[in-house]
Amino acid sequence: MFGIIDESKKFILLDSDHDKLRATALMLAKEETVVVEDFDEEGNRIGEHSETYYVPMFDEDTVDEAIAKYADSDIETAYNGEKYLKGFAPAIDNEYQSAQREKAYVAEVDPITAHIQRLRDDDPESPEIAELIAERTAKCEEIKARYPYAE
Repeated sequence: MFGIIDESKKFILLDSDHDKLRATALMLAKEETVVVEDFDEEGNRIGEHSETYYVPMFDEDTVDEAIAKYADSDIETAYNGEKYLKGFAPAIDNEYQSAQREKAYVAEVDPITAHIQRLRDDDPESPEIAELIAERTAKCEEIKARYPYAE
């Protein structure tokens, strides 16, 4: 794999094709804000203002030194799906994990709960209720394992 990392060792770009990564890197731009002085018609300084530009991150001279080759074992995926140089992935963020759990419960657990409730309304003695409760419990444990909290 070929990649470019930022100062936090997070991959900005990662690709198995060097030439494709190089071409993409040359198209990347970053936001840069500069302070510009303002002058009146006689040339007297009357103030300043900020202007934001998008400037290339790399040029033909700097792109090749930014690209490095990495083995698959040099790359790790953080809890949030971002790729980092091994050993630099951030620790689990409990707020992020909590939000992910919430989404998973809504998408995966709530439909089971609604099904259980419909069965209880229609046939409180249905044997399917116990099966669905077990399925829901297992799904909750799976979600907790998928989105663990930091210790």
